[in-house]
Amino acid sequence: MKYVLVSGGTSTLGKAICKLFIAEEQTVYCAYSSSEQKALELQQELGPLLKPVFLDVRDQSSIDTVASQLTSLDVLVNNSGIFSVYPVEELSTAEIQRIFDVNVTGLMRMVKAMAPLLQASKGSIVNIASINAFHPGFGGTSHYDASKGAVVSYTKSLASELAPHVRVNAVAPGLLKAPYLDETNALRKLYEERSLLGSLVDADQVALVVQLLANCSAMTAEVVTVDSGYLAG
Repeated sequence: MKYVLVSGGTSTLGKAICKLFIAEEQTVYCAYSSSEQKALELQQELGPLLKPVFLDVRDQSSIDTVASQLTSLDVLVNNSGIFSVYPVEELSTAEIQRIFDVNVTGLMRMVKAMAPLLQASKGSIVNIASINAFHPGFGGTSHYDASKGAVVSYTKSLASELAPHVRVNAVAPGLLKAPYLDETNALRKLYEERSLLGSLVDADQVALVVQLLANCSAMTAEVVTVDSGYLAG
């Protein structure tokens, strides 16, 4: 049995990732920062192999507390992330720092705390980036795009630093299907018109790639795009 830690485990993508690892009969630590209730509901759905844990990626002591409670860790999925839209002339320093503190620094805090466990198990790290790292976005997202670009760069550098004992890869999803993106949503229409497959991205399809990267012993320093062909459109 492997031990998997998923940050942002109660989000749409986080839940999909947890479900796939549970299906492999792995023990999954579902890390949440704001909704214990959602984590407990997911535990009821998936069973006792799912272990809800409070973890705030903005707080090194919170991360260290979780790390100290783990006896083994095989896979770390850095899925915590936040998003906002601000035209550059309205973008405050505080908002830049807020985005980077979760999307970049928070990810680095996680790696710092969990690296010894992963080195001991010869484990794997999967970071969640975004196609916004490679595409100028839809306007007003330059700060978010830059944060995800940093995730891509960090993934490759970290893979080199931790080799050969720990593999490090990333997934860059496109626009995920979500309840608020109904058929009248302008952003959804734009995305579907450009993507080669004419659709948004199912979270469970992104989770499949996360699972592949976690399990494939011949892959490291890779960033895999899952975007229904949007970047090629």
